[in-house]
Amino acid sequence: MKKILYDNQMFTFQRFGGVTRYFADLMFNLPQEEFCSSMPMKFCENHYATVTYGQKYHSLSFPKNYRIRRRLYQFANMQYAYKAIKFDEFDIFHPTYYDPYFLKTLKRRSKPFVLTIHDMTFERYPQDVLIYDRTIPHKKLLIAEADHIIAVSENTKRDIVELLGVSPAKISVVHHGIRPVVEASPQLFERYILYVGERKGYKNFYPWLSSIRPLLMADPTLKIVCTGNAFTSNEIKLFQKWNVTDRILHISADDREMASLYRHALCFVFPSHYEGFGIPILEAFANGCPVCLSNASCFPEVAGDAALFFNPNDAQSMLDTLRETVKSEALRKQLSAAGLERIKDFSLSNMVQRTCEVYRKL
Repeated sequence: MKKILYDNQMFTFQRFGGVTRYFADLMFNLPQEEFCSSMPMKFCENHYATVTYGQKYHSLSFPKNYRIRRRLYQFANMQYAYKAIKFDEFDIFHPTYYDPYFLKTLKRRSKPFVLTIHDMTFERYPQDVLIYDRTIPHKKLLIAEADHIIAVSENTKRDIVELLGVSPAKISVVHHGIRPVVEASPQLFERYILYVGERKGYKNFYPWLSSIRPLLMADPTLKIVCTGNAFTSNEIKLFQKWNVTDRILHISADDREMASLYRHALCFVFPSHYEGFGIPILEAFANGCPVCLSNASCFPEVAGDAALFFNPNDAQSMLDTLRETVKSEALRKQLSAAGLERIKDFSLSNMVQRTCEVYRKL
């Protein structure tokens, strides 16, 4: 039996997020007759590890600010990671992010490691990277040193090859999978378009919102519901300037509420210029939500013919696509059915098995 050692990097920092959801779904669903997993860690508030998969860890109630607490968690959890990498028996190491702290010890022990690359956003949009952020050089180093790389899409693989000159033979594409849908809470809003996640820069939220203002003005019952971070004061000022403040709502949603948001939305819209994969697309498909996407990045690869596409650089294209979707119930039913069929290609078991194929090579 092969033992896979995962580190706690992202589980220390993320309470929610696509990276930790991916790793939790992977490590807790490995075929038990062939693989076992370990992730040494003492402190954790990550939703997927503690709630979804019921793992028991310690947490602190003070300080109240999570950003401060997680620094304390990082200091404590790093000791557990170092000790495991140095002394534990394992066959393959799979870090959950790009800190290269483990390289020297891993080399001394002659242990192979697999690296998952979720996207090349920082490399494509370096202007959005904070000056003190070391993600780009750290990722480049680990990509060079890894025994094998998992890319979550063909688009991400092409970016790795193009931007860093990595041999395609070193990279396996393993698409994300999605767990069965959860029971949904009651309907939360009437007549709304759903937007999920961050809204900065390459996400293209503000150009998209500007482009669809005529639709909002023409239909006073239509709203935009956003999840993710709460609106900033600058965003609220912008909404006021555009006279859409009462039409754009925010909610911090749990799993059941997210399922409800997808199931009752007129459509889910993803106007981003770039994504590594786009898990919300799968969530929308699984919940029968019609999907409208940019014809950019990995979106055509993930959605196939189950979504309606628009040009993210063309305001008229974005407006026309959304207007058509909102006004046509028949089109929405067609997209919903296509999404429910498309999601069959992205099962959790497929993701786990494809990843195990990579492990077996090492």
